[in-house]
Parts: sequence; structure tokens; C-alpha cells
Amino acid sequence: MRSLGAAALLLCLPLARAAAQDGVMLSAGYLLAGEPDESTWRLTVQRALLGPIGVDLSGSVLPGSRPGAGDLFGVGLDFTLFDGGDRLPAVFIGGVAGIGFKDQDAVWYGSSVGIRQPLFRIGSVRSTLEGRYRNFTIDGRDGIELAVTLGWRRGPRRVSGAAEGAGLYVPRRTGERLRAVGIPAAKADLLDQVVGTALEEMGQPYVWGGTGDGSGGFDCSGLIYYAYGRHGVRIPRTARGQSGAGIAIVKDFDALLPGDILTFADEGGDVTHVGLFVGEGRFIHSASSGVRLSRLAEDDPNGRYWLRRWVGVRRVVE
Repeated sequence: MRSLGAAALLLCLPLARAAAQDGVMLSAGYLLAGEPDESTWRLTVQRALLGPIGVDLSGSVLPGSRPGAGDLFGVGLDFTLFDGGDRLPAVFIGGVAGIGFKDQDAVWYGSSVGIRQPLFRIGSVRSTLEGRYRNFTIDGRDGIELAVTLGWRRGPRRVSGAAEGAGLYVPRRTGERLRAVGIPAAKADLLDQVVGTALEEMGQPYVWGGTGDGSGGFDCSGLIYYAYGRHGVRIPRTARGQSGAGIAIVKDFDALLPGDILTFADEGGDVTHVGLFVGEGRFIHSASSGVRLSRLAEDDPNGRYWLRRWVGVRRVVE
């Protein structure tokens, strides 16, 4: 009970700042080579750094399992690779340091390396299976640790208001805006979720043929296929197929709604690129630089390129 209470205390520490983080997860681990109760409780705050690289800051409690042994408390830092995917395993390497009590009343430190395999993801909630090899300065604590994690990952659309900078944009109240123009509530909520799912993949790399299904990235049509598919809407897989999906909408800014598929082509050619409109002149797409937002405007250097190649609009949900 004391260990559970300590883990609960650790859980409370970062919650006040959770909105500024990419995710929070709680891990319950077990050391294979340890005594019967050689366990670990770890609370981790995750933050993306650059593309597929991230960092985990964690607080850990290692209950004392041997007679007379005290608990260990520590703070760790891990660098991760590919921890944003739904199926692709992530790898990590890092270190931890802390203090021990009773016969372990000393400063201790250690290092670890491991792999984290996603188990499931439902909305912002996800679970993973984690294996790490750890090496501590305290005797008897080394070995392979297996852990199950349950966590929450923030999506950009859950931030209130709109923010723009470093490529981040969050549309205001997508569902409310759709209902205001006559879209039924159920369909408005669906499109809100589709747009939010696409925005959650900001920063993922461009991968030819990628649909986020174990590939770790997306191509242009794969991103839209993934965003709609996560919410039970089946659309064609390719850009050419998506250019004929749903119904055609007049190519006019006033007619656009979040969730519309924008099609692009070189002059006189076939459709070669697609993007998902998110509102206020912006669309999300996967191009050579990865999943990003662009603005359809002549005064935007990147957006000007796409504005001049914009050829059509398709509406899948009306």
C-alpha cells in the first residue's frame, strides 16, 4: 500500500502541467531476475523533440523486496525513437538516479536500454508492453524488467483556442462550426474526430505508401485514408481514387468545410497530391518534409505553391 501511495503521489505532480506535454503514462514493472516482489512503479511525462525523436522524464518507486531493504526513489531521463506510432516498436536509452532508505540509504544511479511495443490505442488512451535491461549501482537490482504501461497522449486539437508557430495550428471548435452551417450533430462530431486524428500525426515522416500502419509515416493519401479509417469511414487509398470520392464541391474558400479533401495537380495533369482541409484556409498533408500544415494563400511562400496547383474539392461526409 505504501508503494501504491507513493506512485499515486508521483502521478499528481505533473498533472497541473499535463496540457503542455505530449503524454503521460504509468508503468507497472517486474524484474525477471529479482526476488518475488521485485517490482517498479514509474510515472513518465513524454515530450516530442524532433520528428521521431522524443524524451521521457520519469519518477520511479522501487519497493524494497528483501528483508529489511528499503524503497528506492529515483528520477530518470530516456531518449526515445519512434514512440509516436500505433504499431511500430519504439526504442529508448537513458539513465536514472535517486536515493534509497534503510539498508539502501545512499545515492544510487543506473542506466537502461529497451524497446516499447504498442498494445492498443483508443483515442488519446494507449497501452504498451515495455522491456528494458537495467544496470544499477545497488546490488541485486540489475536485469531484464518487463512492464505494462497505460497512458494518455494529448492531441493538438485538444488545446483550447488557436495557436500557430513551428507549424502547429489548432482549429477552434471544429464540431461547433460544422453544426452552425447545418451539418447534423453526429456527422459534425465525426468530422471533428477525423480532423483531430490527422492533426495528432503532425511531424510524422513522409513514407511512400505509408498509412501509419506499422510503417511509421504516411504518404499524402495514406494520411487521409488513416484519419477517416480510424473512425469507420472507408475511402479510396490513392490520391487519384480520393479525387473521385464523395461528391464534388465548388473550389471556393467560402464553400470549404473541415474534413473536405483538397486535390492538387500540375497544370493539365492528373491529381498527384491530396490534403485534408482543417479550417481557416489551412490543410494538413504529408509532403516531402513530413506531415505538416499549409495555408492556401499567395502571401505564404509554401502555401502559394499549393494554391496554384489546387484543382478540386471532395466531400466524403455531408
